[in-house]
Amino acid sequence: MTEPIVSIRDLTIHVRASGGGRLKIVEDISFDIMPGQFFALIGESGSGKSMIARTIMRLMPDEILDVDGQILFGGDDLAHAGEEVLRPLRGSQISMIFQEPMSSLDPLMTVERQLSEAIEAHGGGCGAHKRKRILDLLASVRFRNPEQIMRSYPHELSGGMRQRVMIASALINEPKLLIADEPTTALDVTIQAQVLDIIASLAREHGLSVLFISHDLSLVYENADAIAVLYGGKLMERGPAREVIADPAHPYTAALLACVPRRRTGGRQEGIEGAVPSVAHWEPGCRFAARCSYRQDVCTRGEIAVVQRGDSRVRCVTPLGTRAPV
Repeated sequence: MTEPIVSIRDLTIHVRASGGGRLKIVEDISFDIMPGQFFALIGESGSGKSMIARTIMRLMPDEILDVDGQILFGGDDLAHAGEEVLRPLRGSQISMIFQEPMSSLDPLMTVERQLSEAIEAHGGGCGAHKRKRILDLLASVRFRNPEQIMRSYPHELSGGMRQRVMIASALINEPKLLIADEPTTALDVTIQAQVLDIIASLAREHGLSVLFISHDLSLVYENADAIAVLYGGKLMERGPAREVIADPAHPYTAALLACVPRRRTGGRQEGIEGAVPSVAHWEPGCRFAARCSYRQDVCTRGEIAVVQRGDSRVRCVTPLGTRAPV
């Protein structure tokens, strides 16, 4: 049986607060990403998606975070590994694309120099071989003039072009896992689709596993193999993309799908009423209960168990299809 590229097991993340207290950011998160799988982690801002991504890469200082559970990758538990294990993996075995490429690109370096440094950091090739690798990658992210792009500085490129440079940089050392943390947020709709298509196409071509993080289900409609829906630091639903999209089991997943433009059947929908609860004000029971049209009294009492529904797992007292709205 094929082993996962990464296994997240009972992951709980605390942020240390002033005065010695701790705030729980995400709680009891478990999922696997298989080789070559496009895995989408979906949820509104404030749900904890980016914190999970940064914890996999261990980009947050240990002085800030307390991490419980396991992040199993290549025989190592990254949740508790030291820098001697993590440093060789970052940018080599695991790469990450961030929301805003200008925060990751050096404004004083050409694209060629920045991609060269990424190769050199992990003992890659040199000279003509390195230059050919850069040209090939820039062509693979659909630059028609890779020679000109190599000579360019970040400020000379558009937002979409900078993000494509970041994709090339993330793939330069042929990683096994690519984490894309809302890489299209700052781009217009047309460029969003183009960037996502590039990521999905390259993943298929190279057998690359992708953890794609977004607040927008419409972005992952056609490319995701599996979807996990995060809300208030907890997974509400996860399963095969075709099942989650065609027959959502959790009311939150259904509400997100109702916001997708091509799913609207009536008047224009503004979104889901209310907001994701602050980590300092999590209530007992289901964290979506205050915004849920299907809530029952039992939804606000104690821990909500995860149940199987088809090939999906859902954290709900009574999954959709088994009760009427209140």
